[in-house]
Amino acid sequence: MLIAMVAVGSWVSHRIEQAAVQNFAITAANYVESFISPVTQDLADGTELSDPAQQAMIEIFSSTALSDRIVSYKIWKKGGLIVHASDPSLAGQKFEPSDDLRAAWQGEVSASFEDLNDPEDASEASLGVPLLEVYSPIHEVFSGEIIAVAEFYERADALQIELSNAQRTTWMVVGSAFALSGLLLIGIVKAGGRTIEVQRAELKAQLAASEQLAIQNDTLRKRAITANQRATAQTEQTIRRVGSDLHDGPAQHLSFAALRLDSGFGKGGATDIRNEIRSSLDKALEEIRAISRGLALPELEELDVAGLVRRAVTERETQSGLSVDLRFEGSEPKTLSYAEKLCIYRFLQEGLSNAFRHGKIDAAVVTVIGAPECVRIVIEDAGEGFDFDNPVPLDESGGQGLIGLKDRAESIGGTLNIKSSIGKGTVLALEIATKELT
Repeated sequence: MLIAMVAVGSWVSHRIEQAAVQNFAITAANYVESFISPVTQDLADGTELSDPAQQAMIEIFSSTALSDRIVSYKIWKKGGLIVHASDPSLAGQKFEPSDDLRAAWQGEVSASFEDLNDPEDASEASLGVPLLEVYSPIHEVFSGEIIAVAEFYERADALQIELSNAQRTTWMVVGSAFALSGLLLIGIVKAGGRTIEVQRAELKAQLAASEQLAIQNDTLRKRAITANQRATAQTEQTIRRVGSDLHDGPAQHLSFAALRLDSGFGKGGATDIRNEIRSSLDKALEEIRAISRGLALPELEELDVAGLVRRAVTERETQSGLSVDLRFEGSEPKTLSYAEKLCIYRFLQEGLSNAFRHGKIDAAVVTVIGAPECVRIVIEDAGEGFDFDNPVPLDESGGQGLIGLKDRAESIGGTLNIKSSIGKGTVLALEIATKELT
């Protein structure tokens, strides 16, 4: 804005100076020409003024009102020839025509203020007063053609005062306008800055509240996972106890009843009735034992990850005849909670069962990737696969199914990823972070 102010102020001042100088010059030229034009008509036919004309010129500039305003003058012919001058020593000399002199020969009144740099201006420059240098064409009376150019130097004290006042006014107006614009801009910037600071403070407060809320949510999530792990462990322990009770209670009683049935009827008893009752008891006993086996779990607390995986894989191989290629990578993770071990055990049970029953395969690959902070278990098979884009329903046979496995994994903070396509097999990947929950 400062640079713009200086540029605008300088341009406006220069334009005002040019206009003022030109107005003064035209007024002075018209005034002077009215005196000298009649006595310089000799120059229409030659390059010299007659003696009477020269004497008249001297009288005009020394005894009339022009003597108070004009400090010197020159009469020019074309080619830069001075034919008459207030300084007689310049008469008859030639000088390189200036731009103002050329403009005058074109019929224009040209002028300059305090521009005394030409060689013929040496005497005027030595006066040390403000001068207006004016070039005015002299016209022939009858034809109107330019026959000479009059150059005169007018005292410009009044012009200098007027220019000073105009420049002062110009700079005051321009400076005030830019100062007001600057103040308005500063006000806008400060207002914007205050708005930004208020918004920044609000954003910081919102961020702090969001961070606090995130901490609270994370704490609640960890508490929920921990509580869910405890609930899962308690539920599984209850289920295991129910399985044990079924095996040790009703199953034993049914077995004893079957034995007593044979001895009660004897060899000659009602064979058909005895066989029906015995068949029903055997079926009930078989179902109770099956339920007991499904509910029973090994002692998971004492098993590490490798032992846990081997136990689950061996059990599934025994029950289904499935061949499993078991691979271990990485290192043993930190101690897992009972809920995490239970999740891994159920994942292997259900995942291998699904591979055998639905994938129609007889072999699968289980890869265990251990790390201090997490454990990743992958079950791969090359079976029939399924359309992963369609929702996977819950297992109607009573198993957990993939949805149940996914829910179980997420309930303890783990993830279950499933990749499958028809005819290209299935990959199940369970990942559990072993970081301690607080």
